[in-house]
Amino acid sequence: MSEVTLLSLFLVGLSYGATACMFTCMPFLSPLLLTNSSNIKQSFGVMIPFSLGRVFTYTALALFSSMSAILIKDLINNPTISQTILGSATILVALFILKNSLQNNKSCCTPTQKTPKTKIGYFFMGAGISLNPCVPVMTLLTASAYATSSFQAISYGFIFGLGAIAASFLVFGVIFSQMAKGIIAEFAQYKKYIEITASLLLLLVGIATLGGYMQL
Repeated sequence: MSEVTLLSLFLVGLSYGATACMFTCMPFLSPLLLTNSSNIKQSFGVMIPFSLGRVFTYTALALFSSMSAILIKDLINNPTISQTILGSATILVALFILKNSLQNNKSCCTPTQKTPKTKIGYFFMGAGISLNPCVPVMTLLTASAYATSSFQAISYGFIFGLGAIAASFLVFGVIFSQMAKGIIAEFAQYKKYIEITASLLLLLVGIATLGGYMQL
């Protein structure tokens, strides 16, 4: 296995995650972090499953590419697949946040609890948003198509995924979460309304994505 190839794919993923993907993730992650960022731990509770979903997709794409270049090309060029996964997962998460917010009769400073189903929703949001036939992903697929083994292809996808999530994890998981924490602290008495507004915004994003009005 070429260390140069692995390093190159990591850097490609890093540059992708720090630029185009950062803006792609913003409409989905911002409402989630606004309602689940009282501390770094809560922020990571959103970012970890979301990021794992992204790494999973990149790894799966790399493996499929090494097995069948034609199959994976048809897959990523079919927008219906990615839009359905991402839109459905986004709507599911939005409904859970809205339901928990409306049923939460505790103190305004009590964080919203995330159920396992919600975390699965975060995972599929990350997985869906990664089905994007952009130049960096196509670079990954091209390299994986020439992989000499399935293990090598999986390594390519995994390393690329780590690079892709590194910048967004820092920006959204740490920096943005602290901004959201400040907003919630400043407007603590309006926390429920902020949660409801954020969930409705996320719901609209999910519907727009599912309907094809918002493209990845």
